[in-house]
Amino acid sequence: MMHRNINSFLITGLILFAGCLPNTKPLKAQQKPNIIVILTDDQGYGDVGFNGCTDIPTPNIDRIAKNGVKFTNAYVTYAVCGPSRAGIITGRYQDRFGFGRNPLCTPKDSLQGLPLSEETIAKALSKSGYTSIALGKWHLGAHKFQYPLKRGFDEFYGFLSGGHKYFPDEWTLNDVSEIEAQFDAYNTRLMRDNGRVDEKEYLTDALSREAVSFIERKADKPFFMYLAYNAPHTPLQATEKYLKRFSHINNKKRKVYAAMVSAVDDGVGRVLDKLEELGINENTIVFFLSDNGGPEHHNASGNGELRDGKGSLYEGGIHVPFAVQWPKEIPAGAVYHNPVSSLDIFATAVVYAKASPKNKLDGVNLLPYVNGEKKGQPHEQLFWRKYDQKAYATRCGDHKLVRYKSVTDEIYNLDEDISEKNSLALSDENYYSDLKSGYQSWEDEMKDPVFLGLMRGKEYNKLHPERFKMVSPFKVDTRGAQVPEGYELLWAEEFDQDGKPNSEKWSYEAGFVRNNELQWYQSANANVRDGALVIEGRKEQVKNPEYKRKSKNWRVNRKQAEYTSSSIKTKDKFSFQYGVLEVRAKIDTRMGMWPAIWTLGVDQKWPANGEIDLMEFYRHEGKAKIFANAAWANAENNAVWDSEKIVFQKFTEKEKDWADKFHIWKMDWTEEYIRIYLDDKLLNEIDLSKTINSDGFNPFHQEHYILLNLAIGANGGDPSETNFPREYTVDYVRVYQKK
Repeated sequence: MMHRNINSFLITGLILFAGCLPNTKPLKAQQKPNIIVILTDDQGYGDVGFNGCTDIPTPNIDRIAKNGVKFTNAYVTYAVCGPSRAGIITGRYQDRFGFGRNPLCTPKDSLQGLPLSEETIAKALSKSGYTSIALGKWHLGAHKFQYPLKRGFDEFYGFLSGGHKYFPDEWTLNDVSEIEAQFDAYNTRLMRDNGRVDEKEYLTDALSREAVSFIERKADKPFFMYLAYNAPHTPLQATEKYLKRFSHINNKKRKVYAAMVSAVDDGVGRVLDKLEELGINENTIVFFLSDNGGPEHHNASGNGELRDGKGSLYEGGIHVPFAVQWPKEIPAGAVYHNPVSSLDIFATAVVYAKASPKNKLDGVNLLPYVNGEKKGQPHEQLFWRKYDQKAYATRCGDHKLVRYKSVTDEIYNLDEDISEKNSLALSDENYYSDLKSGYQSWEDEMKDPVFLGLMRGKEYNKLHPERFKMVSPFKVDTRGAQVPEGYELLWAEEFDQDGKPNSEKWSYEAGFVRNNELQWYQSANANVRDGALVIEGRKEQVKNPEYKRKSKNWRVNRKQAEYTSSSIKTKDKFSFQYGVLEVRAKIDTRMGMWPAIWTLGVDQKWPANGEIDLMEFYRHEGKAKIFANAAWANAENNAVWDSEKIVFQKFTEKEKDWADKFHIWKMDWTEEYIRIYLDDKLLNEIDLSKTINSDGFNPFHQEHYILLNLAIGANGGDPSETNFPREYTVDYVRVYQKK
């Protein structure tokens, strides 16, 4: 193919580099299309039927090509997973924002992933009314700030790392906080939104199930789905259901690989069938591609006649299967031969979603080219860089310049030599200076990598020796007190000696105590085991030794208690005035439970002595809520409350396993205020200039002692349908004061 002169070439190229979207003839008034991106992992170019595969049938993936357009020269922006996905999700060359390496799994490092400067396609579409879900492999950061729900997605079901095992019985780690090496992350439980779930299905089938469920739930308004299968990435694992389809394949590795691809194909079929069943197929854009070329020696994939595979800047590493359907707008059975990029997914989607991206895009809207409204090349030039290897490639028209594991540049005419066997002369006849100068202009705009990647993991570990030292939210913290700067540890209870709570620190409440609660408090229900205090609520009868049948006192007129529990306190053993009280605990949220962390003043009777509730959990106005309170007395000696009540559903709607985890409640108490936090989020601030009893006494300017208890019934609700025993677990209690 002939090329323009260099001046015209560079001017046009600079416009494209700036990322401006092309002017597009507006569609007639219509509902915005649904958008689905189906991305496979390490699938070879030759391993789909629409590219000629014969030993692995892919009838459902092929439906996308038959219903729409097949691209014969489609590229991703990098030859391995993470950077390629960063390009897809942002619509920009990942080198623009320093994502030039495959990220490590580093849950403590917010920089090892997609920079916050970058807007995802989900975020851009949300501004135009789209609801979105990310399914499967994320690989764009494992820190909580990088979770999909923090990057524009409304829902997530999948995993954070660069790979994962496929069989649920191998998912033995609760989450990434429990990993001790890079590839331990393959063994974590799956995430739903920001929490973890117990999955029973083969991973690929589970992702397909969740995709269909989302379509069913969101079919009444525009949605975006990022369905990122990790198949057929290693480890090579498939169920018998899929393996038995490939008895004709003798190569064991290829047989399992084929089964994994077939599982994906079944899933694609389920998605397409659901679109048709709901009558939304015509107005749904479905993209299909692989994130890079197949690593032929590792997973037995096949890149056909393309040279090399995953990791390489020859065609086998970056040239991928790619097809798009949109029956409403794309003619069925189309074939498009000019080079296109995975960057074009974002650029195409936002045009028809009528969304305005925050950043300038490097992709273009493909539809005018596919439909013949626009002639010529969608991209003047495409670019690739592997920073650490000092390798690069660029394609313009049919000519490609590449330097990969060689000391010199090479040029190939891909129309005549797609297998890159015969390097051409580095001459103007082969557009060498055009290609090289274009690449250099592009590279000048790029950033060096901003994080150490997978291939430099040992170097990263040396710089971050505590990379894997994290506290699992599902387990006790064994690190000891982490004293805040400027403070000293005044008092602590780590509960690290099995048996009864330390009698030098704790005493017990006994019997029926307050609030018409159902439990009988006794010391037997408070025990220390495995590094934590466990207060156990039991359904058992205890005779009331103070029973008087005709008494009007509820503590006396009950013949027996039907439930038992414990309440422990530091009264007369430890009290403090001002400082930070920090408690790590896992609370029981079943019906009837009323766990609490609180303090009482040492002088005067309640409420005049003052009460501070770091945490109470109970039912209020028919809803489970978490409370952060303080109380003092008015002239009638009734309690005056400063209370924040947070509906419990707010904690669990995006973190379904919230109640299975430990959380940190903290009180920061000074002469001016009391601030109560949950997991470092401020719940309530109490102005102590207003907490004065009618006699002028301020109960929060005196020492307080600590109480931990699990009440049953009363505000906790009716426990009659709750299974017992129940457990309220406290990891530690610590008090810090300023030096």
